[in-house]
Amino acid sequence: MRTASAVLQAGDTRELIIGAAYGCFRKHGLRKTTIVDIARLAGVSRSTIYEYFPGKAAIMEACAEHASQQFYREMSKAMSRGSVLEEKLSHAAVFVTQARQAIASAKYFDEDAVSLLLTKDVAVLLRESVDFFAPYLAAAKLTGEVRKDLDVEAAGEWFARILFSLFSMPSPIRDMDDPDAPEAVADFVRAHVVRGFCGDRPRPARNASKPR
Repeated sequence: MRTASAVLQAGDTRELIIGAAYGCFRKHGLRKTTIVDIARLAGVSRSTIYEYFPGKAAIMEACAEHASQQFYREMSKAMSRGSVLEEKLSHAAVFVTQARQAIASAKYFDEDAVSLLLTKDVAVLLRESVDFFAPYLAAAKLTGEVRKDLDVEAAGEWFARILFSLFSMPSPIRDMDDPDAPEAVADFVRAHVVRGFCGDRPRPARNASKPR
């Protein structure tokens, strides 16, 4: 059986390799980076790399997982500045918009690197996002901040899709790089997203006559 110290060392080595891979991807790009490059920067042998990862694709997948975990941790911190759901989701939207700006300004990242390191498989990322927002929405149901019949999973998916669009598509209407952009994004989310989760809205009569 492996001792606790051996398990800890294995984890440290794996993290060392992932960190080295990030460094290589930034310096050489995803396509040009080799296992030799990663091993050299990590200070380990190629055989050690293969003890933890079967190949470069597996390393890239691990980097993507590491990046998304860090992303959610940072977004959680941003959301913690809000006391109610409306504020928390607004902070999340602002965080995502600012993350897009930061990545866009990082000259050492090419588009392929952004896609592979931060988005992973789209379906997997969407599932992760829904799971991330579910506790916030469920808690809001308990406090009465949202309507009692709100479908938490569906609402989480809908909001996640809004965030994906904020991250991937600059707005043709509002300048996201403007100093006042955070407040504009927050207002957009409050008016068109969060309030859609609250209260019942009047519905058209089912038997209304159709226009001829």
